[in-house]
Amino acid sequence: MSGEVGERCDAGDQAADGAGADSAVCGTVGRISGAGCAVGGSAGLPAAVFWDLDGTLIDSDPYWVRAERALLERCGGAWDDALAEAMQGAALPMIIRLLRERGVDLPDEVIVSTLTDQVMCMERERLPWIEGACELLAELAEACVPSVLVTGSPRPIVDNVLAHAPAGSFVGAISGDDDVPHKPDPAPYLAAARIAVTAGSEHRMRDSGRHGEGVSTGNASIPSRDLMRRCVIFEDSLPGLAAARASGGYVIAVTGHARVPVAGCGRYDRMIRDYRGLRPSDLIVGHP
Repeated sequence: MSGEVGERCDAGDQAADGAGADSAVCGTVGRISGAGCAVGGSAGLPAAVFWDLDGTLIDSDPYWVRAERALLERCGGAWDDALAEAMQGAALPMIIRLLRERGVDLPDEVIVSTLTDQVMCMERERLPWIEGACELLAELAEACVPSVLVTGSPRPIVDNVLAHAPAGSFVGAISGDDDVPHKPDPAPYLAAARIAVTAGSEHRMRDSGRHGEGVSTGNASIPSRDLMRRCVIFEDSLPGLAAARASGGYVIAVTGHARVPVAGCGRYDRMIRDYRGLRPSDLIVGHP
């Protein structure tokens, strides 16, 4: 069993469902160095933009499903729609628990490495960017609006995506390997706000001139509700939307490649299918 798992890239030559651009194209869109950005940027834009990864920035959920299903079936378990739904947006500890309940009797580290290797293999062949994402990322960077990637996926997968994103678009990332509680806890998005501030966007995050944007708790700072409400969060899953809503951010549900319908769940402020035609000026909090 263990000798078979992860030895080859199953379905690596198959594209994910959807029509995202390949990684080479996205990497060349809007080569922004950030050197010309005036701290504080243009008035009226979001303080920062936080992006979930799987199903929100890239259409990688089909890759995870293939990897999870292949591992489960090699261990003699049965895959079904109920399991697929339960895994949508779940952090790796939850995925491990669900696979164990269906018969995957392997050490945690083997399960994680097997899934990660399979997904990485497919993503190295093709990163299936959600339509319009690369263009919006580049325009946000040009407008000096910091973006932070916020995901439960392992750090190697995150680093590969960052390496192929438009240059200068992301100021940092929260991964599933970081010492931060997983979604649906709001902690990942609160940590993302701290990254945006630390990355040098204090003036944009604080340009209102009002009283303090955060309160100190030990060595960390808890972003204020006012600051978070000026941050836009893109999410596609129910756990992710719950985390985004609880953080206090302005939440946009991205539905075009979601594995589970989220319409009507009450956890978002606005809903879009993808990013085609979306401009930074469209992300002003409260914009219809």
